[in-house]
Amino acid sequence: MTVFLAAALLLAGAAARTIEAVSPQIICHSHITPGGQVEPEPYLEISPPAPWSFTRNFLVAPISGVGVLAGGVMGMESCSGPPLLVMFWPPPRTSGGGSVLGDVFVAWMPPGETQAGPLSINGYGTEGERLYIRYGPNISQARDDEEELGLHESRHVDQWAVANFLAGPLAFPAAYFVDDALFPGSRNHFERDAGLSRGGYPPAPDKGPAPKWPETAAIAVLGVIIFRRRLRWAVRVFRGGQGQRTAHTTGECPVHTRGWTP
Repeated sequence: MTVFLAAALLLAGAAARTIEAVSPQIICHSHITPGGQVEPEPYLEISPPAPWSFTRNFLVAPISGVGVLAGGVMGMESCSGPPLLVMFWPPPRTSGGGSVLGDVFVAWMPPGETQAGPLSINGYGTEGERLYIRYGPNISQARDDEEELGLHESRHVDQWAVANFLAGPLAFPAAYFVDDALFPGSRNHFERDAGLSRGGYPPAPDKGPAPKWPETAAIAVLGVIIFRRRLRWAVRVFRGGQGQRTAHTTGECPVHTRGWTP
């Protein structure tokens, strides 16, 4: 039943992402005047080459649509990144960060205490500018910062696409969780690959592990549960010799044979 529910969710996600892809989108951070006029800022040319952009978006479409559905449930609106579709709280509410699901950035995090200025508080034009609302999550305080963040998140889309192709839609979040448990924060290999400074991360103190023990223990227990049959088989081989590699009970293969002793 769980597998069917997951498959149904991914199918719904693929449909939702397709609908968003063909629907007109306002460019993120466009100026919305008090009269409702939309004045787009110049489009950031930071998308990857078209063949790879199409390929990766196709690969991640189901999980991307889950991001669209989740944003819709939370009452979010959408805008065109680029190179991602962005789900965000309607203005003047702003965000301090978010998470990538496929090629959709869900800006769900509230502004941090370190952010300052009118833009981070209510989404309006900065000092010296006329009044307008910047349509989008307004995480970045400057256009250059927006470009850097876009490049960082775009690299995460590459990671999602490769992981999806190799091992399915849950491969990337699983790999990210395991890596972050052992190499948290700026040590995380996926964040380092995407560019720490571009993503707003401080430099890593070193490249070594710094395990978060509760998460690491949970991963170890889960690993034992998932691979318990092979672990049981390996113990029998270790204790009983190479002959145990193919020994089995009637109707069972060596790996599924019960028992820890030869």
